[in-house]
Amino acid sequence: MAKRIKLLFSLLLFFILTACQQQASNESNQYKVKEIKSNETLALDVRENVWNQLTEEDKKHIQGTWKDASYRKIILRETMGIIKDKSFIGKEVYIVDFPSNDNPTLGGVAVYADLKSHLLIGYGYRD
Repeated sequence: MAKRIKLLFSLLLFFILTACQQQASNESNQYKVKEIKSNETLALDVRENVWNQLTEEDKKHIQGTWKDASYRKIILRETMGIIKDKSFIGKEVYIVDFPSNDNPTLGGVAVYADLKSHLLIGYGYRD
């Protein structure tokens, strides 16, 4: 009789612990999904905001739309292009890279933008 009680107690404990572990795993995955969606939204906002600040002349050199652009954070240096606002030199900014339909040796159209306001700061050099 004592063996059966121990066996039932062990099985019950096993099921409880397994259920708790599964719940914790699901909560962890839920937070990851929300974080990824948040970062995707930010990426879209940065690319679209910069796209809306480009001139029609700039857009003629770009293949596709703002959705085709990529972005990342960099430390802006004075030698990296034509910088309109010099106060951002040495600070972290976004570089938004639009694919170009020009000669491939020129590279894409790179644009620098403020991290917070997404305002256009300058343009990267093209070869």
